[in-house]
Amino acid sequence: MKALIIIFAIILFFVLLLSVRFTAVIHYDEDVALDVRWLFIKKQIMPEVEPKKPKKKKEKKKKEPEPETVDETVKEPKKKGDNIITRFYRNNGIPGFIDLLKRLMKAVGGMFSRIFKSFIIDDLFISLIVGDSDSAQTAIKHGKTCAAVYPILGYLTTHMNIKKHKTEILPDFAQGRNIVRVHAKISVVPRKLINAVIIVAFELTGKVLFKLLKGSKAKKPATAEHLK
Repeated sequence: MKALIIIFAIILFFVLLLSVRFTAVIHYDEDVALDVRWLFIKKQIMPEVEPKKPKKKKEKKKKEPEPETVDETVKEPKKKGDNIITRFYRNNGIPGFIDLLKRLMKAVGGMFSRIFKSFIIDDLFISLIVGDSDSAQTAIKHGKTCAAVYPILGYLTTHMNIKKHKTEILPDFAQGRNIVRVHAKISVVPRKLINAVIIVAFELTGKVLFKLLKGSKAKKPATAEHLK
C-alpha cells in the first residue's frame, strides 16, 4: 500500500511540475534578446554573456607524430538493396503510394495544428517601417510586405491562442528607412505539448507506418491450389 502511495505521489509531482508554464520572451530591435522562464528559473539566452577567459598555461612542445600510411586501394561500392518505400511502391503501385502520401499529409497537418494550439502567445507586437529611395518603390515595397505578413498573421491567429497582438506596417516616404521591431511573449504548458506529440505519434504509427510496413511485405507466390 505504501509503495502505491509513493508511486502515486511521484506521478502527481511530475504532473504538477509539467503543468507549470514555460515562457520565452523575444525582443528584436536591431539586436535579438531572448529570455526563458520556468518556475523560479530565469535565464538569458541571447545576447550571450561572455564568460571570463581563463589564463592560458604555457604548453609544452609535443613531438610531431609520424605520418600514417594511407591505404590507396579503391573499395567497390556496396550494392543497395530495395528499401521499404521501393517495395511498397512495387506492391501497391501509384494509387497505393498516393493514398499513403495523403495519410502522411493529414497526420502531419494534424501534428502542426495540435502543437500550435498547445502554445499561447500572451503578447505580440510587430512594427515594420518600409521605405526606399523612390516614393513609387516605397509604395510597391509596402504593398509586397503587407501581402507577405498579413496572411502569416491570419494563420497564426487561427491556429494559435493569441491573447493580445498589435501589428503596424508603415511606409516611410520621407527618409526611406527600413526598421523592424518585434516583441513576443510565448508560453507553453509542457504537459499539453507532450500530450500533442504522443497523439501525433500514435496517428503516424497507426495510419502511416503500419500501412507502409504491411504494403512493403513480399507477396506470397500463388500455389497450384489457388490457380485452380
